[in-house]
Amino acid sequence: MARKIALLIGVSEYGEGLPFLSAPPNDVAAIQRVLENPNMAGFDQVDALLNPKLIDMQRAIKALFTQCVKDDLLLLYFSGHGITDDNNHLYLANRVTGKDDFDATAVPAWFIQQQSMNCYTRRQVIILDCCYSGAFAEGWQAKAAGLNLKQELGAE
Repeated sequence: MARKIALLIGVSEYGEGLPFLSAPPNDVAAIQRVLENPNMAGFDQVDALLNPKLIDMQRAIKALFTQCVKDDLLLLYFSGHGITDDNNHLYLANRVTGKDDFDATAVPAWFIQQQSMNCYTRRQVIILDCCYSGAFAEGWQAKAAGLNLKQELGAE
């Protein structure tokens, strides 16, 4: 039986040079309420991660993509700072990410893309609520899966 599985990541605290954000914990809580509501999205599993360290964030993302089977619906949501390097490669910041070392301490978009491409389910929704989220598409080879968001998520 197909499942609906989500990972919600909110980061408000950062290392040196990146300002605090107040919205991510509230964003995660609001989306979690919608996804868990059986009269709205009715997700089977919703995991929330607030202010994670790099390794915890990467492990949670990998676990999300590896636990899904063919007919599952997967949703990854990130709210926080997005940073790009000089080559327009996107990085998602976590609580240890600093302005001057983001390429060594943040999750690179290619990591998420790799997990997505190796995932068995083709019903995937990735929402990046961060600056420079458009850079995620660099090198991305999205495939249309005929996903009807209104039908799959259960509400307008």
